[in-house]
Amino acid sequence: MSPIERRRLRVPRGDRQALLRPEPAALAALVRRNSRLLASFSFDLAGRPFHEFRAAARAEVLALACRYAARWNFSVPDWREPMPIILSGHQPRPFHPGVWIKNFLAGELVSAVGGIALNLNVDNDEAHVQVFRLPTRRAADQGGGEEVCTVEVEFAPHARGVPFEEQPAGAIRPETVHEVLALAASPAIGDAFRACWDRLLEAVPDAACLGEAFVVARRRLEERLGLANLELPVSALSDTSAFRLFVAAMLRRREDFFAAYNDSLHEFRRVYRERSPAQPVPDLAREGARMELPYWVWRAGGAGDMRRRRLWVEPTSGGGLTLAAEDEPIGRLSAEDLDDASRGAERLAELRRSGWKIRPRAISMTLFVRLAVGDVFIHGVGGALYDQITDAIIERLFGVRPPEIILASATVHLPLGTFPATPADLSAARRAVRDWRYNPDRLLPEGVRRGGEAKALIEEKRRLIATSGATRDERRRIWQRIREINGRLLTLAPEQPDAAQRELDRIRREVRYNTVLTNREYPFCLYPAEDLAAFYRGASRASAR
Repeated sequence: MSPIERRRLRVPRGDRQALLRPEPAALAALVRRNSRLLASFSFDLAGRPFHEFRAAARAEVLALACRYAARWNFSVPDWREPMPIILSGHQPRPFHPGVWIKNFLAGELVSAVGGIALNLNVDNDEAHVQVFRLPTRRAADQGGGEEVCTVEVEFAPHARGVPFEEQPAGAIRPETVHEVLALAASPAIGDAFRACWDRLLEAVPDAACLGEAFVVARRRLEERLGLANLELPVSALSDTSAFRLFVAAMLRRREDFFAAYNDSLHEFRRVYRERSPAQPVPDLAREGARMELPYWVWRAGGAGDMRRRRLWVEPTSGGGLTLAAEDEPIGRLSAEDLDDASRGAERLAELRRSGWKIRPRAISMTLFVRLAVGDVFIHGVGGALYDQITDAIIERLFGVRPPEIILASATVHLPLGTFPATPADLSAARRAVRDWRYNPDRLLPEGVRRGGEAKALIEEKRRLIATSGATRDERRRIWQRIREINGRLLTLAPEQPDAAQRELDRIRREVRYNTVLTNREYPFCLYPAEDLAAFYRGASRASAR
């Protein structure tokens, strides 16, 4: 049966609201259920029984993550098989508080079931939108008063197509901090940002890339908040023997992989009635014998073109395979390399030593880590929807039921006062302005309504409305007379329509400002960290029961 079902998932709208699926009390049982399911798989992967491949992959990845932690003097928790591994992941740049809850939920789950939490830093994604977005208050250009808007402060130049792992830490703009502090809508926001920025600057000299500096700054903050999750860049994960063995296995099964990937995408679009062929991601392409596989590839270092390119493969006459970055050949695997995953993985390692990097895309990354490394993956709303595609690929490629995932998201507003106007007030104000135009008789002050002229006009209007009019000309004359009556009624309270319009303008402006002030997408580094941590733990602590 297809694992893709239409799900209606909405991010929380109110301040300090969390969305956890399943419910918190059921999460520990889900982890244990997944562990039993993964232990039951009996297929072979990369030329060895699945449980052997998975045990070796987990040991390698955890050892690498522990070395990564030790390098930065982070705490290194104890772990041993078969303790569960709780996975989460996101790009390394500063994310909003709805993303950060995943890290704290992972920590709570570790307390509930034992094991270890591992956060994957997706540093192979493109380093685009290199800005801090924040709300600011300033004097209005016209009419005096205060204006509220969202501003963007660039913290590094945008390098189109270049992944985070290739962006040097020195690309950071030192003046960013002064610009943010000058624009911050409150002292609390400025203080929170300054604390995170100082940690970032401390990490920059020793960081391999700017993305890593952001990760280290966040991780040091988490240590202070009592969180001890491990971290690992996807770039480092991609250079493990386990990942290369998995890629070699997928190269050998490229036709199956290609079909499972595209068929699962088509199923997702059908279930969700998505018409765009680019959503949620494009199909893998094919040109004759050449086919695309879901990996990125680029040449690292100095003068090389570090923009991500798609990995293409093409069969050779001897039963081997040519690998290419788009149209540029980068290496070849022989028929023997394809038959023996260990030999294939060694060829991929040789490519890496020559400077070529092969990195997973989103779906191929979760495919690997959900099977080979983790016991459960914690996703946000978007990931929870799209990873149904991964579920379908697992079922098609390996004939097994995929392990379950956990959904965690939240909305937290910045600690800023909002304006009193509400969307309901806006609707009422719009109706009032419209009524002053078309139904002033409803809004006239009672004293005016009782006057002789107003009373006569209102009675005439009621009679005209009740008259249907036998011909088009009669109906036109009725409509024109009603307009004249409305216009005359307005002259009896001339200040009221203008006041209603001014009130509408005020409410519309305040509602717009509130939208800015309550935006959930501002980076977590603008929030008081202790306050966020307390909210996260309160929302997820039921998982420890």
